[in-house]
Amino acid sequence: MKTYANIADGVVQYLLPTDGDIAEMFHPDMIWIDVTDIVQGPVVGWTAVEANGAWSFAAPLPPVPTDAELKAAALSQRDSLLSQANEATAGMADAFLADLLSDADKAMFKAYAVYKLALNKIDQQPGYPTAIDWPIAPAG
Repeated sequence: MKTYANIADGVVQYLLPTDGDIAEMFHPDMIWIDVTDIVQGPVVGWTAVEANGAWSFAAPLPPVPTDAELKAAALSQRDSLLSQANEATAGMADAFLADLLSDADKAMFKAYAVYKLALNKIDQQPGYPTAIDWPIAPAG
């Protein structure tokens, strides 16, 4: 039994295992390539390129995200990190203003304030939204 790949517009459309004569089974305008002996045979959706009578197959490249998709992902990540930072400092704002925090807690609260400010400014970075230098959360 042989396996054939149907190619249209440079893409594998179908894979057909058959004992029949492929030339007699389909219209001659259809492109069918014998892929039986290809070790890692093609998969439906893979690209197919013919050069000098030899075919090569490759998995398609993943789609490149749009700027809007990159921005949405970045803002979602920022919001998640801000939520975690807000949980870490819950109730500390009033205590800070009333000078009720220990020196260690004041330092931690201020470090989180710097961190949250940096998170809110990611859209001002030169590489945004393609490259983002994410701030590091305070330890503790």
